[in-house]
Amino acid sequence: MKKALIACGGTGGHLAPGIALAEELVSRGWSCELLISKKQVDAQLVKKYRQFVYDSIPGCAMSLSPIPFAVFVRDLFSGVCLCIAKIRNTRPDAVIGFGGFSSASALLAGVITKTPVAIHEANRVPGRVTRLVSRFANRVYLPADVYLKSAGEGRTLHVGIPIRTEIEKIPKEEAKRQLGFDSERKLLLVFGGSQGARSLNDWMAASMEPLALESVQMHCLTGNRNDETEERQYPSQSGVPVKSLIQGFSDQMALLLSAADMAVSRSGAGSIAEIARCRTPSIFIPYPYAADDHQYHNAKWVMDAGGGLMLNDGSMGELFELIRSAISDEAGLRKFESCLETIDGIDAKSMIADDIEALLVSRKPEQRTEVAVS
Repeated sequence: MKKALIACGGTGGHLAPGIALAEELVSRGWSCELLISKKQVDAQLVKKYRQFVYDSIPGCAMSLSPIPFAVFVRDLFSGVCLCIAKIRNTRPDAVIGFGGFSSASALLAGVITKTPVAIHEANRVPGRVTRLVSRFANRVYLPADVYLKSAGEGRTLHVGIPIRTEIEKIPKEEAKRQLGFDSERKLLLVFGGSQGARSLNDWMAASMEPLALESVQMHCLTGNRNDETEERQYPSQSGVPVKSLIQGFSDQMALLLSAADMAVSRSGAGSIAEIARCRTPSIFIPYPYAADDHQYHNAKWVMDAGGGLMLNDGSMGELFELIRSAISDEAGLRKFESCLETIDGIDAKSMIADDIEALLVSRKPEQRTEVAVS
């Protein structure tokens, strides 16, 4: 049985595609161990996926400030040692990382032990870990039309984001009924990614009642770890109550995205991929402090492809009117859905699994480096 060590923790955008690839590899007879971070968001998401083995590894983002940098170096060294020991004990056939500093230790350990290493980059601007490891990786998976000189054409494969099996579009009326919403009224979904977004939460709190006057229902994910749902009722112009729901966390994103007539979201690559899979017209609000401004580039790519709209975080005052106009434009919504279908493209997890298996077949037998770990 082939074995994969998949490093994918830190955020939902890193963890979800790691789970998706593990699902595909297990269906082909592999065994997979997933390395995740110690963050609560990771622990919350993996609750649904008990079929995999998990281990947490230390890791934090790099900072040039003296104390945070020292913590980064400490965690990286500790993580590399832990992962080298794990590789020596379990001898995986491949180490696969999904970016972020939580995956750096495992990928570097794979390079040191001469285990085949692959890294997947979801964002339109490759992150620091991808740029570093691409120099040594056997394969670098990049979005279409994104290139890294350090990777080289011979080791680069352009592919989308692996999406979990459960993320599939559900008929809108059925999804609304499952969530308890009126299937005859528009539904707006607001979420800021797996960790939430304060500016979106503030906007949501101020806009629930005005949108109800327009007969628009809302379902809002605030990003806290509480998955309990608070229901609110506000009157429409006719006086009929309009329901809105506030929830901290949900593991039913396919259901929520399928039910929504429109979504307001940050523009992490994972969120965009799931939005495209469920064909949900969206307004993207890029996180303004994302590394290398990658969320802006992600959102601009979708907007240029005709799959959504974009608004800067500093222009939230314009969001209400933008939604009121867009959510009532049936022709515009259908156009967005059509473009999202094009963006969704092929099944990335199958393509990556095929490529990894081909790499292992073509790779010459090679003696791994034995590294002593105290």
